Amino acid sequence: MPKITILLTLLISINLFAQDISVENSNPRINNRFGINANLGGPSLILSFSLDYFFTPNVNVETGAGIFGYYGGVKYHINGNRPEKNWTPYVGLNIIHIPDINLYSISETRNGLYIPLGLQYLSNNGFTFGTEIAGLVLSGAKTHVWGAIKIGYHFISK
Repeated sequence: MPKITILLTLLISINLFAQDISVENSNPRINNRFGINANLGGPSLILSFSLDYFFTPNVNVETGAGIFGYYGGVKYHINGNRPEKNWTPYVGLNIIHIPDINLYSISETRNGLYIPLGLQYLSNNGFTFGTEIAGLVLSGAKTHVWGAIKIGYHFISK
């Protein structure tokens, strides 16, 4: 167990150090860290609005609310540290809270997971477009595969 902890610490340190060296100022995920999005589909199932922030060019945190529920989570953008990459694939994990709605009433909120695998375009001027397919782990869900289309804007940090 201590060997695994040391190995993971070493790998994380190398990854963070390598990102600092290889990232240039032209990276849109550094220059446009904070964004707002409109989502069709996604973690709240139909329509939602979200806020997101890039802590590093690879790590993005998002929270949102929609017609049915609210959510929050993190995404890892593969190749996000490469400045010439406006398109980045990502994988993520969101915790979702969705009310159980039937024809006559709304009952307790169901908690679940939304696990997206997607592709995001972030232009140098802040325009954002993304699409994703996701696994949905939610009790009573009619399907366990879901997805989203996202359009938004990331504000220029400088």
